[in-house]
Amino acid sequence: MLSRCFRAEESRARYWAQQAVELCSEIEDETLAELIPSLDEARKVLDRDRRIIVIGGPGCGKSSLLAAVAGYPLIATLPMTDDYVCWRYRSQDGDYTASKFIPLENLEGLELVDTRSCADAAVADSVRRLMKGADVVIAVADGRSPESSPIWSLLAELPEKQRSACLVAITFTERLSADASLALKESLREFCRERVGVPLPLYFVSPDKGSEANETFTMRVQEALAEPCGVRTAIRHLVECAKEMVRRQGSVLGARDRVARTDSGFLAGIEQEIDYFLIRQRDSVTACVDNYSEAAMRALPTTADKLRKTLSWFLSPVTLLRMELLGAGTEKFLYRSVKHEILTQQEASDSNFVLSCMKHWQSVRPRMKKTLECEIGEFPAEELSQELQELRDRMGRALYKPFTEMKLRSEFNKVFSHHVGWMAAAILLICFMLFVAGILGVLSLDFFALCAVVAAGFVWFLGSISHYLAARDIHREIVLHSLKLQDLLRNTIGEAVEGLLVSRVAAYRRLYMAPREKVARHQASLLPLQQRQKEINMQLNAAAPRI
Repeated sequence: MLSRCFRAEESRARYWAQQAVELCSEIEDETLAELIPSLDEARKVLDRDRRIIVIGGPGCGKSSLLAAVAGYPLIATLPMTDDYVCWRYRSQDGDYTASKFIPLENLEGLELVDTRSCADAAVADSVRRLMKGADVVIAVADGRSPESSPIWSLLAELPEKQRSACLVAITFTERLSADASLALKESLREFCRERVGVPLPLYFVSPDKGSEANETFTMRVQEALAEPCGVRTAIRHLVECAKEMVRRQGSVLGARDRVARTDSGFLAGIEQEIDYFLIRQRDSVTACVDNYSEAAMRALPTTADKLRKTLSWFLSPVTLLRMELLGAGTEKFLYRSVKHEILTQQEASDSNFVLSCMKHWQSVRPRMKKTLECEIGEFPAEELSQELQELRDRMGRALYKPFTEMKLRSEFNKVFSHHVGWMAAAILLICFMLFVAGILGVLSLDFFALCAVVAAGFVWFLGSISHYLAARDIHREIVLHSLKLQDLLRNTIGEAVEGLLVSRVAAYRRLYMAPREKVARHQASLLPLQQRQKEINMQLNAAAPRI
């Protein structure tokens, strides 16, 4: 009875091919991923149903022959309403178009296609499409007039690789003598050679009876399922794809083994290069601190100018109201100015640092690939820049430390509060004189009202002169207090800069953490992976002779 066969070999090949794919993910090498699509494609070819299609003219016994080969008589009794019908055990692809199902487990994985008469042009077009994916083509010709069968034109269109899986069955030859049968075969071979281009195997069959000829023909169909496009070839192709993958895996693991044996000091050399990098960074700390201290002192004139504009040139209630807030505001503005000057230079320094790291990374990458068979990828500039931004933010917060230690806000508040009393008294006196002038004006004492206004103006004029002199004193005292900050600020800058330079080299060093862990993981898992690769390779080699 017909069956798909090679079930054990197929299951074994599929299992060890899957083991080879899973080993790729454990080895973690990008080059192995290139082989997975071809192996997946080979697996799909093996998994699909194997199609046996029967073609022929009207009344030549196609359905009866297919029923005899399949061992399922119902195929011969079912009336044909469509161009073809697909007999299956189950649908693997979810396509139920023109499908009918056979409860015979030995036919699982097969697709038996019965067709109507190919003399019909519409049916012939459907048959042509189905024949492209057929593993076995059974062409049935009526022995009473085989030359007039429509099968010959269809067989002539078959690709060369499919012709070896094409069988020609001659029906209704039961009453022919041995000599007549031999003569008919000879004439049909010649006719086949003329119409198809190659001689195809011819078989005399009697589909309506369980004859020895039918059993022989069924065995031939079974053999044709295996070669040249059948299950045997699909298994062989899957095994070859898996063996190629395992061979590549062996090359990768062998290279890692050589690395582990001969070049274990490579990463230590990279660490030493980064240490030299750190030494050069530390050598530049003094010059960097000098530049930042000068930049911090450049913030003083900016703060002084801002303060002078805030105090204005004349005495006014607005200025008096601002005096309560100017201590905190001046300290905040000075801190922001110092921070801006320093961090602007630090940002430029960090940009140069990133470029230096990029050049070093680009020099390490090919060496890492060649020596350790480890691809570290493109330089993660964005990741490093983000970490340097966090270090600059931390440095900016550290710059506030000397302002707190000197209690600069309190000192500034004392300077400003020293002048609040007389300013408030002067403004109150001016307001009182203007109020008196208003009352006198209401009483029509214009002369006295005018005197009160003039007196108020004179007080304002004297207050403005005093305000100008006070603003100059305030400006000077603020600058003196800020200058006292210089030494303490320089020490803070020195600590912050040294910490930042060390931290940013450490940040660059951490970029190599993933490659180091990857190499260490490769070396730790090398022996188990090698043993598994050898086992898979042995199993695939053992499977090859059986197929």
